[in-house]
Amino acid sequence: MNIPSLRRFNQLAVKHIERFGTRDDFKILLEIATHQETGDPLTLKRLVLCCSVPESTLKRRLSKLVREGFVIKKMTDEDHRVHCYTVAERTMKLLRGFIVEIRAFDWR
Repeated sequence: MNIPSLRRFNQLAVKHIERFGTRDDFKILLEIATHQETGDPLTLKRLVLCCSVPESTLKRRLSKLVREGFVIKKMTDEDHRVHCYTVAERTMKLLRGFIVEIRAFDWR
């Protein structure tokens, strides 16, 4: 890899990340999607602990992601006072599309 290809890769990444909003939005989505794929949906408390975003920012950005339909918020079956978060199917498709483009990227 050389500097120009690194620059092209950065442009590719920025294009995908900006679909979701900010880098913080993307970090939040990745944490939620990762736990969702392992069958372990995140609650707000666990998301605060595992995400490297300040709590106030996380709450604000998460609310925006729910309003825009990237994330689904639902009550847990065990405790109706607690909500868990999953990514919407369209969000999963966008993330998988990003993975496909990364794999197809010409690293030379």
